[in-house]
Amino acid sequence: MTDLKSSLQVVLQDAGYQTWLVSLDDLEAIGFEDDAAMGFAYVFEDAASMLTRWRDLETRLLTRHAPSLQKAGEKTWNIYSVFLCTELATTDQLREVRWIEEDLERTRKITGCGLTSNSDVVTALLPLLPLQYQPLLDSEDFDLTQRLVKRIANIAPAAADAALDMEIVPSEVVRLLGAEQ
Repeated sequence: MTDLKSSLQVVLQDAGYQTWLVSLDDLEAIGFEDDAAMGFAYVFEDAASMLTRWRDLETRLLTRHAPSLQKAGEKTWNIYSVFLCTELATTDQLREVRWIEEDLERTRKITGCGLTSNSDVVTALLPLLPLQYQPLLDSEDFDLTQRLVKRIANIAPAAADAALDMEIVPSEVVRLLGAEQ
């Protein structure tokens, strides 16, 4: 099993966030910030603890850091509270955890339960991370002309070659298109 707090910090740092530890009584949170967003991430043992404590922790950390948050300017629209736990949640708990994300008061929220690996942490934090997927295109996809010819061929095979041929007058292309119907 992965140390969730360490994984969380590494994933955020790899995404370009500055991170730091924030102590709040018996709980240690991770503060994070980049040019566009900022927030706090909390790691709980289980979903029950998360459901019981998330609102109080959010309030206390926001109150404690209010002066610096008020100086954040435009970034105050992108303050996140992240609530994660390593244990799996029951179906009822999972529904309640999802409701936390629906709570739009004060901060944006991200939740995740049953996180045991770095990839789980990445998946939970996707709203905060740069795009993770880079599509690979075939070399033929770069040739827009060929793509257009293929589409025309699917619609009107007889007109496919003629449609982009500069030697053929448009009226002939229209005639060929009409012949397909």
